[in-house]
Amino acid sequence: MTTTLRDRTGEDLVDVHAHYAPPIPDDRRPAILAAHQRSNFLFPPASKWSPELAIEFMDANGIRAQLLSNPNQLTANSARRFNDFGAGVVTGRPDRFGLLANLPLTEPRAALSEIDRAADDLNADGFVLITNYDGRYLGDPAFDDVFSALNGRAATVFVHPVEPAGFPHLSCGRPGPVIEFPMDTARTIVDAVYARIFLRYPRISFIIAHAGGVLPVLATRIATTGMLGWVPNPNNVTADEVRAQLAGLYYDTALSAHANSLLPLLETTTASHIVFGSDYPPADESVIEINMQLLKATTVLDDNELSAMATTATALFPRLAAPAKATQGEPRSPDKPTLPNHDPR
Repeated sequence: MTTTLRDRTGEDLVDVHAHYAPPIPDDRRPAILAAHQRSNFLFPPASKWSPELAIEFMDANGIRAQLLSNPNQLTANSARRFNDFGAGVVTGRPDRFGLLANLPLTEPRAALSEIDRAADDLNADGFVLITNYDGRYLGDPAFDDVFSALNGRAATVFVHPVEPAGFPHLSCGRPGPVIEFPMDTARTIVDAVYARIFLRYPRISFIIAHAGGVLPVLATRIATTGMLGWVPNPNNVTADEVRAQLAGLYYDTALSAHANSLLPLLETTTASHIVFGSDYPPADESVIEINMQLLKATTVLDDNELSAMATTATALFPRLAAPAKATQGEPRSPDKPTLPNHDPR
């Protein structure tokens, strides 16, 4: 792959939407990969992931650094193991990788502890949440303490889709990324909008995967039909508040560089809230190549707006703002910016 955006952006890109996969033991590989495929998230390319392959991909595409995430519903113990692995990758190449730590939201106390551990001990650059946890979406009051803790740290949070409850009955027999992932993104953001999540926790910077999925297309419908008296709205969210909450989010370009995604997105927010994402490696390099070509050739965003993707990303992840100075194997600088301690009150 040789396509890059350097000629239009003027800066190397920071990829906010990239995934990692710990090595799979040979004796467990068939069963684990089969389970991942059944869940319609991790596809065979992810089984080949390594830091070296990721760097090779970045170098070929003009990407300076990736924010790594593994957006699955995990137990507390599994989240710790995944986060430890991801932190180790970042420690090995802090110039090329950042970590978005996974949180076990089905275990709220453990999630609060993992916020502190990931930020204070692992120096995570941010956090990843999935669209639903056993069918509970991000507007659920059960998650309020987690959002309060993230708000206290002014955290950057990446929201990534997973399959919804009842997936076999909704998917028309297609894998999640084809239809239901974009739908579930809209479900959880709309649920959070009605719960005023983005108004109640204004210090959190939220990045929404895949340009918000189908959310931008539905934004005006939510702000109009969604405000009618027969629509449940217990928090009395207004149409203006719907628009303001959606406009204040950040959105990545993974699998979404065509005008049919970007034009509705620009009706929802501004170009300054768009960041670059590749979805490497699950999206498959052939699909990523198409998306990169579309982004390179787009007339929806001009050169200045494309360039802003890099500066927007580094504002959200300031550790990655400076030109890379670290060498392979060099540990993180002890005086790097860290998120402030969470006030438990």
